[in-house]
Amino acid sequence: MLQEAGIATAGGGPLDSGQTRGLHILGHHAMTGLICYGPHQGKQPSFVLIDEWVPKSRTLSREEALAELAKRYFTSHGPATVQDFVWWSGLTVRDAKLGIELAGGALVEETIDGRDYWLAPSPVPVRKRSSAAYLLPPWDEYTVAYRDRSAVVEPEHAGPAQSGGLFRPIIVVNGRVVGTWKASVDKGAVSVAPMPFDNAEGANEDTFTAAARRYAKFLSLPLTPE
Repeated sequence: MLQEAGIATAGGGPLDSGQTRGLHILGHHAMTGLICYGPHQGKQPSFVLIDEWVPKSRTLSREEALAELAKRYFTSHGPATVQDFVWWSGLTVRDAKLGIELAGGALVEETIDGRDYWLAPSPVPVRKRSSAAYLLPPWDEYTVAYRDRSAVVEPEHAGPAQSGGLFRPIIVVNGRVVGTWKASVDKGAVSVAPMPFDNAEGANEDTFTAAARRYAKFLSLPLTPE
């Protein structure tokens, strides 16, 4: 079809190959909203038409969009501050506050330790503390979604939890970040290496091993060493 439309699919060099040109064409159509990623076919990605894949959505005015964004952020991430919302959304402080105001009764304000937080009127009940460890991926919302991460990361651990502004995979125990981890797959098996922070409460070998087993099960791969 491309050839019939006068678009060459073959080139004269590695930087002008049909494969490279195809990637640019796919990228263009993705950015203009024509296609998006579909389910993998084996190891290869596939693409689908957005109009056939994504449900129709309603068109919002600017004010409606600000209110909806504020409602969704604080409902899923609250309690959080205005500054957290600004960090996550990229909005100006003025627009962030306007969104909260327009959300009306969908959000409530609470003051904790002298700071103002916003959240849904009926937050999800807090479960009892658990000693289980959770392996979260890099750039997980648990840390990235907040400008101030002191509620989950001790100040002395903030540096090791990220590198050069990049958020590393983290280990969470009792709601606190207690270390980082990395995994590798070799010969059909996965290995998980935990890197706990010094003096991190709840960081122990048993909890890490249990979390590594769950991760291996998720990948449908054996864990090595077991």
